[in-house]
Amino acid sequence: MTESNVEITDQFLKNICKMGNNAVLLQRHEDGRMQPIFISEEFARMMECSLDEAKKIITGLGFYKTTKPEDRPLVRSMIRYHIAYNGGSTLTIRKVTAKKNVIWCNVHYAFIQYSGENYIYCTYTDVTALKGYEERLRSTYMNFGNIFYQTDSKTLATFRVNLTKDSIEEVKGRDLYESDSIAYSFTSFVRQRAKNFPIVAERSKFLQTFDRKNLYEGYFAARPTVSQILYSMRRDGHVCFVNFSASVARHPLNGDIIAFITEKECNNKKVEETLTSKILAKQFDMVAYLANDCYGVTIGDASNLKQGSIFPTSNSGEYRQYLEDRVFPVLSGSDEQKQEMKKSLALETVKAKLKIHEPYVVDISIEMDGETYYKQFDFYSVDSAANFYIFLKSDTTEIQKQHRAMNEQLNAALQAANQANVAKTAFLSSMSHEIRTPMNAIIGLGSIALKDETISERTRDYLEKIGQSARHLLGLINDILDMSRIESGRLTVKNEEFSFSDVLEQINTMVSSQCQDRGLHYECRIINRVADYYIGDSMKLKQVIINILGNAVKFTPEGGTVSFYVERTAEFEGQTTLKFTMRDTGIGMEKSYLPKIFEPFSQEREGTSNKYGSTGLGMAITKNIVELMNGNISVDSEKGKGTTFYVTVTLRNSERRNNLSGEVSTENLKVLVIDDDPIACEHAKIVLEELGIFADTVTSGDEAFKIIELKSARRESYNLIFVDWHMPDKNGMEVTREIRRLIGFDSAVVVLTAYNWDDIEEAARSVGVDSFMSKPLFASNVLSIFQEAMKNKQATQEQHELADLTDRKILLAEDMPVNAEIMKELLSMMEMTTDHAENGKIVVEMFEKSPPNYYDAILMDVRMPIMNGLDATVAIRNLNRADAKTVPIIAMTANAFDEDVQRSLQAGMNAHLSKPVEPERLYQTLGELIRD
Repeated sequence: MTESNVEITDQFLKNICKMGNNAVLLQRHEDGRMQPIFISEEFARMMECSLDEAKKIITGLGFYKTTKPEDRPLVRSMIRYHIAYNGGSTLTIRKVTAKKNVIWCNVHYAFIQYSGENYIYCTYTDVTALKGYEERLRSTYMNFGNIFYQTDSKTLATFRVNLTKDSIEEVKGRDLYESDSIAYSFTSFVRQRAKNFPIVAERSKFLQTFDRKNLYEGYFAARPTVSQILYSMRRDGHVCFVNFSASVARHPLNGDIIAFITEKECNNKKVEETLTSKILAKQFDMVAYLANDCYGVTIGDASNLKQGSIFPTSNSGEYRQYLEDRVFPVLSGSDEQKQEMKKSLALETVKAKLKIHEPYVVDISIEMDGETYYKQFDFYSVDSAANFYIFLKSDTTEIQKQHRAMNEQLNAALQAANQANVAKTAFLSSMSHEIRTPMNAIIGLGSIALKDETISERTRDYLEKIGQSARHLLGLINDILDMSRIESGRLTVKNEEFSFSDVLEQINTMVSSQCQDRGLHYECRIINRVADYYIGDSMKLKQVIINILGNAVKFTPEGGTVSFYVERTAEFEGQTTLKFTMRDTGIGMEKSYLPKIFEPFSQEREGTSNKYGSTGLGMAITKNIVELMNGNISVDSEKGKGTTFYVTVTLRNSERRNNLSGEVSTENLKVLVIDDDPIACEHAKIVLEELGIFADTVTSGDEAFKIIELKSARRESYNLIFVDWHMPDKNGMEVTREIRRLIGFDSAVVVLTAYNWDDIEEAARSVGVDSFMSKPLFASNVLSIFQEAMKNKQATQEQHELADLTDRKILLAEDMPVNAEIMKELLSMMEMTTDHAENGKIVVEMFEKSPPNYYDAILMDVRMPIMNGLDATVAIRNLNRADAKTVPIIAMTANAFDEDVQRSLQAGMNAHLSKPVEPERLYQTLGELIRD
């Protein structure tokens, strides 16, 4: 044994060092460091370095560092064990030489305690060659036992090739060529097979890769497997991508070199590779993974990003550091927005969000060189338990710009559409007036003529048919106006308690009468139990059903049947779903027409309108109303056999309360709640609905005044008004004072307050407050206060009787002579006298020249030549005489929209009646407004 250059003075230690070759003697210190005492030259050669280099390598903790990382725990465990129990041990481990080569060593460790110090004496035997042989032998047996038989549904063919003898020993497969035979040599097989790969570059590479010599030499060069993906023309003519692979091993018995070749279809793999390398890389400028707190970039190149780049400076690193270095410093927006973006990108947030759903997407904006860029981060979970995620980044700046440009175009288009809708609504309003005016004359004259007992039966029949045609035409006008309201978004649904039994009764009365007139059989059935009362829009629900059943009657020949079924299909959370089935045995429709039935102006064939009197709007209106009620409608029909409509709507359940203590009925009551707190309004609405009362709510006095004026002008005043005492603009006292000024004492007013009202009660009652109630509302409190207020209201109504209309003088403004004659006739029936003015200018002049208080009321047409009714009303109200301010002025117009009513009130009119005017409504309004 050659001694090392380490000087040893102690004879005992010298004797130890002479005991073996490839030896190392180390002194182990308490902190775990190893100090070399002796190093043999054989050990240094094994480690491919000099003695001095070997000393430096294993000094300190280098003893462990020269051991391959996978084997270090084994060495440490062995050393800890023998420190506790003494003795020796032998391990087989891998060492890393100074030239970074890995060698296998059998190492015997002897642990020595001498003179109070701990020593480790190690002897090494290089067994790398033996390990290599063992590994090859193991691989050979594994290959022969497993590789050849690892096939699946994608396998096209398998071959066992003897490279030593250049022969094919075995062929198997479901898609073989003529050349796939043991009759060919392997060299011939490769040349023949290459002809099936049409791409020249792939074919050349195939010939080179699967050349017999290349495979043979590759085995000895530690390249036992090769593979190539090729575009292949199959024997039956179809084409696909195939994975041609070979695994080479030595035969364990005769030593021949054997290649196992497998050909598999790999279209999916090719697509996946293309998706990853091309499509994915094009869609995202960076594809990376997150493993614990670190990232690694798999696709992406910072050099490809010319502007707005937040690409990481290295392809791997700490995710948090990447955000702080590259992303957070360039975020744009307010401080609050920046903090929100930082929070959204934090790894803790990503992990939490991906537990709920994926992908988790974060959009951010950054600012660089004075320009704003938009970036999108997409996160996917690969294995949340292992904290492994996919992290994608893309630039969405151009998309955002396109969206902004598109939004600007859409806004411009929306404004143009809104302007068109405004123009269309104005046109329809104008046309409504122009058409309703002569309709008023037709219906009015017909009604008057029918009261003449001297007319003949033929004339009476003619007049009745004229009236029917006029009412039909009025229905068509209403359809057009309804469609206009739907398209402009102005049609709304109500949520009021209604009697479902009353609705059915009204429907059945109308439809059964129509069926009887046409010789049809009508039946109505209720399936399952339905409640007597629900909350919804009864008028629109009735309109939908009558429209469909009306069509069923219209399109069913004499002797047919019209059926109406009502079924409760579900009840949940205080709501009930009702299904209405309307079936007829009429003419039916072609299947091809059914998808078009709900389109406006749609008719199955020309002439339908003339024959059946249809505009083609009914079904379009019906469908829109059903959808507005959050329902759905469908139809099934067969030509010559009939049609079935299905309408499903969900209504809120109602616990009907017919009266309070059996004395005051809540049916048809109208209630208004005024409170600046929306939550308080909603609560009040719920409490009142529990009592079976539907309430309107507003959040300010000004809103209340508008809706009260509109209701009053239409003669639909509220029965009860709740007013919050403390509101920012006007308090309860000021609001009540204005209400009394607008409508007098027609409505009972109850003040809602959270405070003691003793100090304000006297002042409040002086301005018209009827009662007080503590907030918040409770049903038990509402019962008593409501009963008290309604009793006061009923008492007031009983004291105030309608004015006697006999001998009243009415000034009538009407530019249409026929309508004027009708109105005179209607007024004369109540023994009133009428002065007629042809336009607004004449009305003003006649009123101005009349003695004070001469006229009891003015009936004012709104649309007149020279001066319209609105301007005439303003002029009268501005006259310098007392009765000009007090004389009732009632609008009569075909303009029925709320804005028309509002304009009438703003001009100074007291009420608004829509044409055609109903006589009883006219008399009621005059009786209420005229004061002696």
